[in-house]
Amino acid sequence: MAGDLVLLTGATGYLGYLTLVQLLRSGYQVRATARSQSKIAKVEAAPTFKALHGSVEWIVVPDMTADGAYDEAVKGVKYIIHVASPIPTFGGEPIPADKLEDYFLGQAPKGELGILESAHRAGTVKRIVVTSSVVAITPFDYYLGQGDYSVDITAENRIPDVKGPFDFEFQAYSAGKAAALNAADAWMASHDPNFDLIAVIPGWIFGRDELITDVESFTKGSTNSVLAGLLLGGKNEMPYNGNSVQGEDVAKIQVLSLDPKVKGNQSFIASADFKWETAIGVLKKSFAQQVADGKLSVEGKQPTLAIKHPNKNTEEVFGFKFAPFEKVVEAVAKQYLELEAQA
Repeated sequence: MAGDLVLLTGATGYLGYLTLVQLLRSGYQVRATARSQSKIAKVEAAPTFKALHGSVEWIVVPDMTADGAYDEAVKGVKYIIHVASPIPTFGGEPIPADKLEDYFLGQAPKGELGILESAHRAGTVKRIVVTSSVVAITPFDYYLGQGDYSVDITAENRIPDVKGPFDFEFQAYSAGKAAALNAADAWMASHDPNFDLIAVIPGWIFGRDELITDVESFTKGSTNSVLAGLLLGGKNEMPYNGNSVQGEDVAKIQVLSLDPKVKGNQSFIASADFKWETAIGVLKKSFAQQVADGKLSVEGKQPTLAIKHPNKNTEEVFGFKFAPFEKVVEAVAKQYLELEAQA
């Protein structure tokens, strides 16, 4: 409940920051982890964070895979929201192919098990909310155009662990997220902890990112860069899954999941199905002048894989509907234009 102490991992990333803001707005006390003081400073300089005047206790955890990495951080906390996890580089400096297995499979499951073990030792934790992904519950063949797209892939679905070597980042990332979710489920089944577990399972997470303050970072190295590429006229022949969510909506679900009224030990889809090229129609309708000025483009191409992840249960439990993809596109386009104007 509001006022209780919550440990938030990954607080300096895009989704972690949004979750931090939501926690403070909801009245929780927050202890947050970060990998470095420089990342903390960036959060503390963000306008929304400064305006909230919230009290946050920071703890630097440089390596979440180290034994007992979270032991100090979990002391005395009632709830944990575990966001920290390795993500793809999204066009940034690529991870060498021979490092992919260590980077994703070596970090995601170990970090998730580490937070469970630390919470178990602490003895005060009542609920842990983990951020998963639709890639953790979807067979990878679906992303290669080889799935049965007539069936629903629900929040309860699980897929077997996959070992490397891997050919590219998204494949390794998917394997890491699946292994982390499977490991958490197995740990909960084999232990008798005082806490329960909720997995929040988002699709692509897009939206305004207050921690990004330059156009280059916005268009390379973040999840938003994938959508921004389409808005700038990028043409991709490989279809991507059509499941997305506004970042603020994921943060809201993660914080609402702390409410004891929400039954524990279950999973929730946090995304809505969409078609990528709907974004082109948004540009024509809402950004016609910017398209005419050459700042945005309606010439982009991005085919869609229609993977179905039903979210009815999520919307019913948490009492709100996800922001439509059109609104998400508008938010990303507006921030790009703002940053471009400052460049």
